[in-house]
Amino acid sequence: MNRRLTRVISAAALFLVLAVLALRHFTPSLPNPLTVDLFLAPGIPGQAEPLIVSGRPSAGDFLFVQYVDATHVVFGYDSWGHPRHLGTTRFAITPGQPLRLSVAALFFSNDHRGFADPPGPLVVACNGVTALSASVHYFPHRSAEIFIGQNPLGGTACAANLQGRLLTTGGRELRGDPRAIFPPRERLVAWLRHTQQPLVLLLLSATLAFAWPPLGAAFAWLRAHRWFIGTVVVSAVIFSWLVTQGEFRFFYPEEFGSFYDYQAASLLQGRLDVPDVALAGEAFLFGGKIYGYFGPTPALLRLPFIICDVAFGELSRAFLVVYFLACLTAAYLLLRQAYRFCGNSAEPAGHIIVLFLGSAGLGSTLFFLGSRAYIYHEAIMGGAAFALFAVYFALRYLSDCAGRWWWWALICGIFSLHARPPTGLFALTLLGCVSIFHIFSLRRQPRLTPLLRPIGVGVLCVIGVLTFNGLSYLKFQTFEGAPLRYSRPYDTERLAKIDGRSFHASNLPSGVYTYLIRPNLHVEPTFPWIYHGAATPPHFFADAKIDLAEHTNSLPFAMPSLFALAMVGCAARCRHTSLRHASLIVGLAALPMSLALFSAVATSHRYTGDFVPFLICAAAFGLAVIAAAPPRWRYLLHSVVALLTALAILQTFAVTLHFQRHLVWGVAEPIRENYQRLRHNIDGLFHRSP
Repeated sequence: MNRRLTRVISAAALFLVLAVLALRHFTPSLPNPLTVDLFLAPGIPGQAEPLIVSGRPSAGDFLFVQYVDATHVVFGYDSWGHPRHLGTTRFAITPGQPLRLSVAALFFSNDHRGFADPPGPLVVACNGVTALSASVHYFPHRSAEIFIGQNPLGGTACAANLQGRLLTTGGRELRGDPRAIFPPRERLVAWLRHTQQPLVLLLLSATLAFAWPPLGAAFAWLRAHRWFIGTVVVSAVIFSWLVTQGEFRFFYPEEFGSFYDYQAASLLQGRLDVPDVALAGEAFLFGGKIYGYFGPTPALLRLPFIICDVAFGELSRAFLVVYFLACLTAAYLLLRQAYRFCGNSAEPAGHIIVLFLGSAGLGSTLFFLGSRAYIYHEAIMGGAAFALFAVYFALRYLSDCAGRWWWWALICGIFSLHARPPTGLFALTLLGCVSIFHIFSLRRQPRLTPLLRPIGVGVLCVIGVLTFNGLSYLKFQTFEGAPLRYSRPYDTERLAKIDGRSFHASNLPSGVYTYLIRPNLHVEPTFPWIYHGAATPPHFFADAKIDLAEHTNSLPFAMPSLFALAMVGCAARCRHTSLRHASLIVGLAALPMSLALFSAVATSHRYTGDFVPFLICAAAFGLAVIAAAPPRWRYLLHSVVALLTALAILQTFAVTLHFQRHLVWGVAEPIRENYQRLRHNIDGLFHRSP
């Protein structure tokens, strides 16, 4: 059997396996209107029982039947946190005789793939008579988040179960999952005709089958990069334990973690606004619509999942792990590129790879971002991942002006910008600086043609940065990135405190002190022993206009190994000119991003993650410089780096664990209780009281 036929058979087998798995979780949309027969027995006056329920706790909708007296009922509707609608027409219960119901509503047929802003019409007819007609609020929901004759959401709208029976017109009872309405053949036909899943799974299967390298080549690659792979695997397991709070459940509906899913669904409809449930307190209100100030990059990456209706609102944990792995991969590539700048043809030694990736992963703010899988952290992690790859491609372009590495640097830089503006600004500024370097290097060329490419790259970098303002204009009719006057949390008093602006030059002294100088850690005799200090900024910066100050530790103390190596890299005076040029370019590229963060009206430890791409790149240069040092100095400096890396990992783990289990909102109470028991048990070993 030839290799091509083997790959075709493998692709077909993989497609069948994925199709079976997809069909197990596929839920067709309910008919609209839905016609069913309702059988009821005499009940208790005032008792309400569920007919159709959709959504999740705190964001659910309930169509119910309520007993007026023992033998008469009315129909009603309730949306969590909104006024109840109750019909006035009474219907008598006749034992053994059904009530023929026809329900036309958006609330149970409108899922996230085609949401429309509430309110929407609801019409319930019973035996041909209108029982309830109203314009009602509803929450967008997943296809699987709909329940017939049951109420698993809780609340006070209705009881947990319908005591009667709901039957299709063909006589089949409906209860629980709406898939009960559809026999297997109809579900298969609906899956093939009304979803994009078959095409996506077919392309995925073919790509995996035909792109997978031969086993011999795969094993050779694994052996050549075994130190990188081993370090990444260990780091990924620890990070996964953190981000899933010890449960290793990667698909989970995190609180405030579904915005990007709703944004992806809206993009599929050609719109930028989202439903209120996507943002709640973080919403920007403009023109009667709701927008987020978060960029669309993570939403764009979710499009295949939204198209296939997979894990809606449950992807934040998985994406954080993917971004974390991407950051470590890009860091490894940057380390190898730094060695090339020094003319070192040998690969970095195994212990160097372990130390560097340990500093970049477990010993940096990237690990801290795994403390909560909500969109604040996902935005920074995603921006850092794309920025690191953009930096790598830009440095390859620095080495090879004639190559097309700049394309990838530009694309990754724009993606980073629209995930997290500071990291994207750094990446695009770096690529722009590289293009300026090439312009000066080629300025004495007799022909103008060689200059056209770097000039064009520089112009595209400027355009790339301006896409951020252009997107803001499409949403808010202003080029201001985040117009706080439209933000729901900002009232007149809060806006006046910061003059209605997000950045102030008067904040620079406070920002420099907060992010570069202030040692905001303290040690206590109770587990985990190392804690963040006070959240408030220093009081002596009287001119600073700070709106929000959270627990923040400066870079030298938050990431000591990365920061020390980065300073060595930025001060590189190596005999290799290419490394000096690269070091200078990276340092210059960090200035605009740093000024923006130093002048911002908010400070937070998670914002130190915006500096991580710069620190990782400069730290790679630092290790390359150390590798070129005499053996005696090299051994000493590597020992110092190892000590700082161990310190960085220990203090980052301690601070992150305490933040996740004690300080941050949205963590389940059992997780907090387990943490307190752990502290008590560990402190008991040392006869301490937490």
